[in-house]
Amino acid sequence: MDSPDNGPSESNEAPESEPVDCSEEMPVFEESPLITNSEEIPMLEELPLIKNSDQEPALKSPVKTVRIKLPPTCLQTSQEVKSDQESLDNDCDVGDIDQDIDDALDEGYMGMECTLERGFSLNESSIARDMRMERYSEVAIKYKQGSGMSRYRQALKHFIPVRKPSKEKDEMPLDRTGLYSFISYSWITSLMWKAYKTGLKEDDVPICSKYDMCAYNTDRLEMLWNEEVKKMGKDSASFHRVVLRFIKTRLIIGILIFIFTLTLGFIGPTIFMRYLITWLSSEEPITTGLIWTVGLVLSEFVRILMFGLVWSVNYRTGIRLRAACLGLMYKKLMKMSTLGSKSIGEVINLFANDAQRIYDYVVLGPLIIGGPFVAVGGVVYILWLLGPWALFGMLTFLLFYPFQYGISRLTSYLRRRTVTVTDERVCKMNELLSCVKLIKMYAWEKSFASSIAEIRSRERRLLEKSAYVQSISLAMAPTVPVLAAIITFLAHIGAGYNLTAAQAYSLMSYMVRVRGMLHYVPYSILAVMEGGIALIRFQGILLMEEISPYIGKPRWKSTAISMEGATLAWDAVSLQKRKKKKKKSKNDDASPAHKLLANSSVQEHTDVLFNIDLKVKKGELLGVCGGVGAGKSSLVSSLLGHMRLQSGSVSVQGSVAYVGQQPWILNATFRDNILLDEPFDAKRYYRAIHACNLSQDIGVLPAGDFTEIGERGINLSGGQKQRLSLARALYANKDLYLLDDPLSAVDAHVGSHIFQWLIKGALKDKTTIFVTHQLQYLPQCDRILYLREGQIAELGTHLELIKETEEYANLYRQHMESIAEEDKKREKDSESTIRTRQDSVRSNDSLQNGVHHNSPEKNPEKEEKKDQSKVPGQLITDEKMEKGDIPFAIYHIYIKAAGGYIVSSLVILTFVLNVGSTAFSSWWLSLWLSDGSGNTSVTVGNETYISENIADNPKQHFYQTVYACLIFAILGTSLLRGFAFMKTTLLASSRMHDQVFVKVFRSPMSFFDTTPIGRIINIFSRDMDEIDVRLPMTLETFVQNIWLIMSSLVFVCMVFPHFLPILVVLAIMFAFIRKVFRIGIRDFKRMENVSRSPVYSHVSTTVNGLATINAYGKQEMFTKKFMLLFDENSCVFFLFNCAMRWLAIRLDILALLVTACTAFLSLLLRGHVDAAFAGLALAYAAQLSGIFQFTVRLSTETEARFTSVQRISNYAKGLVSEAPSIIESKQPDEAWPKYGRVSFRKVQMKYRPETPLVLHDVTFDIDSMENIGVVGRTGSGKSSLGVVLFRLVELTGGSIRIDGINISTLGLEDLRSRLSIIPQDPVLFIGTVRYNLDPFDNHSDEKIWSALEQTHMKERISNLDLKLNAPVIENGENFSVGERQLLCMARALLRNSKILFLDEATAAIDTETDVKIQKTLKEAFKSCTMITIAHRLNTVMSCSRVIVMDSGRVAEFDTPKVLLSNPSSLFSKMVAAADSSWEKQ
Repeated sequence: MDSPDNGPSESNEAPESEPVDCSEEMPVFEESPLITNSEEIPMLEELPLIKNSDQEPALKSPVKTVRIKLPPTCLQTSQEVKSDQESLDNDCDVGDIDQDIDDALDEGYMGMECTLERGFSLNESSIARDMRMERYSEVAIKYKQGSGMSRYRQALKHFIPVRKPSKEKDEMPLDRTGLYSFISYSWITSLMWKAYKTGLKEDDVPICSKYDMCAYNTDRLEMLWNEEVKKMGKDSASFHRVVLRFIKTRLIIGILIFIFTLTLGFIGPTIFMRYLITWLSSEEPITTGLIWTVGLVLSEFVRILMFGLVWSVNYRTGIRLRAACLGLMYKKLMKMSTLGSKSIGEVINLFANDAQRIYDYVVLGPLIIGGPFVAVGGVVYILWLLGPWALFGMLTFLLFYPFQYGISRLTSYLRRRTVTVTDERVCKMNELLSCVKLIKMYAWEKSFASSIAEIRSRERRLLEKSAYVQSISLAMAPTVPVLAAIITFLAHIGAGYNLTAAQAYSLMSYMVRVRGMLHYVPYSILAVMEGGIALIRFQGILLMEEISPYIGKPRWKSTAISMEGATLAWDAVSLQKRKKKKKKSKNDDASPAHKLLANSSVQEHTDVLFNIDLKVKKGELLGVCGGVGAGKSSLVSSLLGHMRLQSGSVSVQGSVAYVGQQPWILNATFRDNILLDEPFDAKRYYRAIHACNLSQDIGVLPAGDFTEIGERGINLSGGQKQRLSLARALYANKDLYLLDDPLSAVDAHVGSHIFQWLIKGALKDKTTIFVTHQLQYLPQCDRILYLREGQIAELGTHLELIKETEEYANLYRQHMESIAEEDKKREKDSESTIRTRQDSVRSNDSLQNGVHHNSPEKNPEKEEKKDQSKVPGQLITDEKMEKGDIPFAIYHIYIKAAGGYIVSSLVILTFVLNVGSTAFSSWWLSLWLSDGSGNTSVTVGNETYISENIADNPKQHFYQTVYACLIFAILGTSLLRGFAFMKTTLLASSRMHDQVFVKVFRSPMSFFDTTPIGRIINIFSRDMDEIDVRLPMTLETFVQNIWLIMSSLVFVCMVFPHFLPILVVLAIMFAFIRKVFRIGIRDFKRMENVSRSPVYSHVSTTVNGLATINAYGKQEMFTKKFMLLFDENSCVFFLFNCAMRWLAIRLDILALLVTACTAFLSLLLRGHVDAAFAGLALAYAAQLSGIFQFTVRLSTETEARFTSVQRISNYAKGLVSEAPSIIESKQPDEAWPKYGRVSFRKVQMKYRPETPLVLHDVTFDIDSMENIGVVGRTGSGKSSLGVVLFRLVELTGGSIRIDGINISTLGLEDLRSRLSIIPQDPVLFIGTVRYNLDPFDNHSDEKIWSALEQTHMKERISNLDLKLNAPVIENGENFSVGERQLLCMARALLRNSKILFLDEATAAIDTETDVKIQKTLKEAFKSCTMITIAHRLNTVMSCSRVIVMDSGRVAEFDTPKVLLSNPSSLFSKMVAAADSSWEKQ
């Protein structure tokens, strides 16, 4: 490690020290820290306790620290254990270490022996979070299938008028609410008030209701789904039908209450308002008018309460279905070994966006019946009120529904296409974020950004079409009732009938109510269509074929493994040709990778193991070897049950522990990664630590084994990750151990330590399958299995195979000869080429506590101050939740992105024209009705009198013409408004996407190291979905309603000027309520945004670790954690929706006062105000009753949705970028570097200003075409050379020159594109083989085949059906790790750079292929300068010169021969230490 508090080790190997004979008597304990070095960890038993706000114990900070003493045995490294062959044959006497640990525990030297139920939390907030999670377990109940009315016992309790609240303050109050509280949402009032007073924190939010919890509802849905599959079969099973069964009762209740609400809405205008307006023109007593007024107000009041009840039922139904669907989806994932044709991005998109669509399906979908109900009611009412001629107007309604149906079908079609492209974009983003290190080092940012831009462009085109169609639907819905009223009145009057104010305005008022219902129709149809699509996608996952269990139990108890004639296969990606389309859109072309994979499916299986006959006895150590792609890892997977058994049988006895070739690391503490939810046992734990040689590594971690490990183990070296994985396996204490090449990530002497202490020692009584490329260990195995092309080529003891078989003997001889060859030059170099790290060039060797915490939501100036308060050992920064109002700057950013203030003003003008034309039509009708007959005299018989029929008005034609023209004005402005709004909002979302994408992708590696992928994916999935789809819909309705309210108030005030003082009072009350309680709504939305990221991260982690999770049987642990995380998100999501409805009911009641005041003013001013204009005022006042609260609520919802804009804006503005890609004035020649000379001069580097230097005055020169080896101990700075060479971190001092040019003056693209790296961790992208070797078609097929031939992959690729066009699935899982590494080498060969950096590039390759590869590298790169960090002797001993790094300095730099000639040189000592390790084999 470059510094104690600055990051992971360069590799995992312990420092050099004098050898100690293991057979000597162990000395008495000496004081040495296992857990801490510069940082000390508190003994948990001595931590003082305080009470937090919930009266739960919490850790006080700072706390008293105690240094922990350990027996010296625990601290020994393999360099300290130099014993003769005899003692090694006795397995180093594992009992000694056990006794030392026992003695240490007895004497109190180890302070960490207490059992940790939750693990250790790094800070007070983490402890509070852990305790909150425990409360979920206490509150949760198990689902039990009920029968009869007993199933509804809990729900029926809500009909009790008043109930006592729960005594537990942290439980959801809703579960104990009575009817009043349930309808009025008063149970959430205390939270809303607290939000206004002090703001909301996580601790203030109650835990999720036990009836809404993910586990409870998942169990119920799973039961129904299993019944469906059992009854109908997989082919006929319908997830949609299961969902309807799941929500059936609550759905019916919600619909019935909704119909009752609609009935009340019908009664108000058609009965009470009509008779009130009629009374205004009559001479009836005032009591009659008072009855109609009170009836109008009371019916509206009950309607408001019942409508609130509808939402209350639907919200809870939706939250339960959402939890059940995603819980069932997660449980399905846990039953699969791979995702098949599905990508991680697609799965995350299901959890992100489709979850919202499932919720909307239940909440908004049932409201679709409102349209037909009010339409039918309208037909009946018009027939009764005006007669059959008026039914012409109702044709508008009848035509509207087919129109909406067509719109919905088109929307559904466009949505399906959009979702597919969105999946592709999220999947691509997930892949790029996972591989960002390689992309940066290869300078592929622009190229990959262009592929994202291309996908986004296709997505935007589909979004535009969908948004325009949806915008037309939204614009037409409120205009349909107005158009229907216009046509009705024109037809009625045109037929010669009279029209009174009472008839006109009662009908118009009802039409307003119809408009309110029709407002929900587009949303409902969209919710139903999108929900249906989401359910189909969910069903696709649920019906994915699971691996059939095929593992049986051996017939004999002494047998651990039995395979008889076993032929096993992997799922293979097959490409199915689609029918050619008549016309192919040029714009819809997919990226090269996805063109081919668009039709991929997982219907075929590829056999990889053939006719395997194998029996392994209990306690046997079986070594497995073979070439790349021989089937070694597949053999391990077959024993885990992850393959498909084509024929034969596979039997395994006992529990299994698995160590994969690529370690899977959790974002948890070092200790929790080892325990994996097992109870802490000190003896077992420290024995695992020692056996895996982790003592020194833990000693230099900033918080010891309580140090937080980042996602994918980013702050650990490759060897540390592998040894942590081994320690996890040993601690698990299983019967059978499957070790897939576990020693490739460590150097020889550390590998020797692990082999002797772990494999031969701690596991001596266990059955062990040991896959390895390091053949020197095979002689000590009980038997050896040699695989070739998926078949057992040879099986027996080492001596038997050497004597009787030629192939294994030649392989082993070749391996040993390669060692002996270098022995002539004083060979050994194993530690010198110490396996450095999986993320070596990522700046990980010093990343541990020295990362740049480049959080986008922080103020950079406060960065240093914030880091100082950071808890030691905490790596991942918590996602910050913004406080307070959305600043105007955020709205300004959105307006600018939409085209600026002028464009936005023009768009708003289209709303004014649209609403103005509608309002003008109502005013024109009032004018017409007020004019009446125009004082026309009519003669009937012999009598002449003034007509009261407006059909007799001499200006009737003029009135009719203007009234009819308004139809076209309303339609035209609606279409114009929809188009303009769609264009501007999508322009804004696209610009913001492009800005944040560029900013994120241009961020330094430290940002990606400290920010979970789930958090970034959250921005590009859910937040982008908010800005693309949901914010525009909300904003469009909000702006429209603002103008509707203004027109309504203008009409009311024009008719009743006395209303103005009342309006002022009501406006003040509205403003107060909105100001006070929008804070709670906004805070709930922010908390919901933040709570999503951990869910996505957990899903991503789970998918990547499916093999390990299943092997250890930890499905329940991970499922439980997912459900806890999801319950946290569900809780705040539910509270956010309930808070908006809380506000809506109160605003509705206040808005009802407007109707009441208008009605009473009409009552009091009868005779002073014309009945026609009084009717106009009453109709628009009734409109206000619904629309006012909805608009205020929309303003709050719009602000809440702008939190997504704020989050994206904070990323776009807050992230610090790397140096420019290209500096025009400093661009080097095309041929640069021509010679490949590298010069370091006094190079200093630190990862942050406040952290220590990790490179100290490093100075050396590398000549053209030299092959330089880099060696050194853990933390010596080897990988830091690569970090500064590629400028992943900028220098603190000094300079680096390549061919005389200071690289700090160049653009990053100019620099990195001229260098090549073959990383330790092979990276393949989703696509084809050709796409992975040459992503941008720069090379011909001949060159690609030549590169494959040089890397010995030509035969493998040519055997594939589609050869270069053969598919590569996510992470390259359809190739072995070794094959992936060879493909990465072929990629570097094609790049043909003058300078090549190899970071242990042959780690996962067998010895025979390694020899060929080394030869290829020497020939293919003979004109290149090579800098090699390696782990095999020949790669360094054959180098021109060797750099020996020590504590960030160049300790030695000379030829291997010169360095070896000096026995006191560090290089000689490292070789001597390696010698002792080799001698043990």
